Amino acid sequence: MKPAEKTGYLFLSSEIYCEEAVRLASAVFEGRGVRAVKAAGGVRVEAAGAGAALEFCNEALNQQCRLDLGRKNFKIASLIATKALLSAAGEKAAKRG
Repeated sequence: MKPAEKTGYLFLSSEIYCEEAVRLASAVFEGRGVRAVKAAGGVRVEAAGAGAALEFCNEALNQQCRLDLGRKNFKIASLIATKALLSAAGEKAAKRG
């Protein structure tokens, strides 16, 4: 019989990780034995091993970066998409707009 692997605990501060980033990371890790529990000032990550908890934190960081970049670049991305749609619509649509 193998000895049970130690449980890993980590704390993610709400000053660094927003709730949405942690929720998205939780969705990626669904069914892998990793739990994110709300705690005062952030989220406590519980996993079957320290490695799994670290992987979860890495995914939470990836999600946070994606969200931050999306917010930062939203305006320019909207302008590019609008320009592309107007170009695809042709000359008549561009004159009407």
